[in-house]
Amino acid sequence: MKKLKATSGFFLLVLTCFFISNFNAFAQKTNIFIVRIAEPNPQINGKDELRSTLSPEGQMRANDLLKALKHEKIKAIYVSSGKAAEQTAYPLAARAKILPRVYADSTSGLVKILNRNFQGTNVLVVAQLKDIMQLISQLGVDPPFETLNDDDYDLLFSITLNGDDKKDMFITYYGKPHHVTEIPQQYLIDKFYPSYTAPIISH
Repeated sequence: MKKLKATSGFFLLVLTCFFISNFNAFAQKTNIFIVRIAEPNPQINGKDELRSTLSPEGQMRANDLLKALKHEKIKAIYVSSGKAAEQTAYPLAARAKILPRVYADSTSGLVKILNRNFQGTNVLVVAQLKDIMQLISQLGVDPPFETLNDDDYDLLFSITLNGDDKKDMFITYYGKPHHVTEIPQQYLIDKFYPSYTAPIISH
């Protein structure tokens, strides 16, 4: 009887450790959402993302971004410098009561901050067109494209960093269609499910 109790206690301990381990891994899941600065006003410095404000179409997309991510419990927002980036994040930032932070230096510096300070949380990054593939690569995921097109505005990238060092990514469109680049099928979810947990592609 004592041996049976000892064995049962041992298995209970192993089971407890297993659940704690899996809970910690789940708790450390980090979701990084990346979008491009929404459509700028072409009458202000052409289509310069850094020196323009948003066009009416861009303002609509900023509101669409809020709709896409409003249930995601975003804890931090990082934006590229410039008024248009700030305006892209504004509707979501206002709802979540978050003050967006500007990443003024390198994308690698931003990735270090994300890895150091935001494990287990959800973060939005509003980036320049040229920065998006760099960010994805520096987060440890193979970029899905070599470059994006100047007319790609409606892509929403979701990078999940799991506690076990596994990384998952999917991409979806959001808001009014405005793109040239088509999402490869292996990355695509037809409808955006923010709580989707099954891996789409792993690295």
